[in-house]
Amino acid sequence: MEKPLVYACSGCSNVARIAHDIALNLDCDGIASMSCVSGVVAGDKKITEQLNAAKQVIAIDGCNSQCTKSCLSLVNANIDHYFVITDIGIEKRDIWQDALLDNSKAVNHIYHALKAQGFVFN
Repeated sequence: MEKPLVYACSGCSNVARIAHDIALNLDCDGIASMSCVSGVVAGDKKITEQLNAAKQVIAIDGCNSQCTKSCLSLVNANIDHYFVITDIGIEKRDIWQDALLDNSKAVNHIYHALKAQGFVFN
């Protein structure tokens, strides 16, 4: 399976940071290739071409503002796997500091959900 692209929230809250960190983890673990949601909205040619060629897209938002999802919808991108960090029981705080327990809970949830959807992990 070709690696999907992953896009994440770029906000300034704790849940935004968790979303971003998970996208980085998915990239570093070789599960997905992280791309830039700001580049999508800015109309960067290379980033847009990459998105249009993607077989699958993972989007991770920090909260119910759904900024990542909204940015991708502006270019009619199909989102195959979508996660919102606050939906798994992590409270949003207006500071970026997050707890290791919250990070672990979110990573565990998303990795298990992806595995259930057919992703293979080494």
